[in-house]
Amino acid sequence: MIGPPGAGKGTQAKELARLLELVHISTGDLFRDNIRAGSALGKRVEAVLASGALVPDELTIELVRERLRAPDCVRGAILDGFPRTLPQAEALSGLLAEAGDKISLAPYIKVSDQILVERLTGRRTDRRTGRIYHVKYNPPPEGADLEQRPDDAEHTVRRRIAEYYANTAPLLEYYRKAGVLREFDGELAIADVLQLIVAAARELRPA
Repeated sequence: MIGPPGAGKGTQAKELARLLELVHISTGDLFRDNIRAGSALGKRVEAVLASGALVPDELTIELVRERLRAPDCVRGAILDGFPRTLPQAEALSGLLAEAGDKISLAPYIKVSDQILVERLTGRRTDRRTGRIYHVKYNPPPEGADLEQRPDDAEHTVRRRIAEYYANTAPLLEYYRKAGVLREFDGELAIADVLQLIVAAARELRPA
């Protein structure tokens, strides 16, 4: 799944996994699961995160490699949050080739910067209940005790979008050359985007 922050990659990935009966692999979940399990890789991730650094590519790749070897991935998997960089994409292609496999579809959810900023800066969390609202798309009830997450502040959102263009956008050309990139309008309704991606996936892997 490729797309800028706020494009809805995580939401789509979870629904795609359910509908296509595939494993949903999120790097964030992988980090947390391995830390919780106390695995050797998890301990390395925990040490890196505790230092305030980003988890290096080689460690992230090793975690993904181990996860893809699990029996439940035999039919395939939907990768969410990985790869994020060109070196990660090249490493992923290499480890899949070792197993005689490859990426079959790279859905790119395209959304304008203006909409991304509106989506992310409009999110609010109720301090009492933990529920997430949006000031425009899902207004909170009267009397809700709201806060905005620090990473949803406008200057932070714009920095995250800029980092996406610098680090992740090069994946578009990489997967376009591989013949697996498909572009989807992320400004459509969530259900409509999902339907289009499911149709594209089923063209490749009929149910």
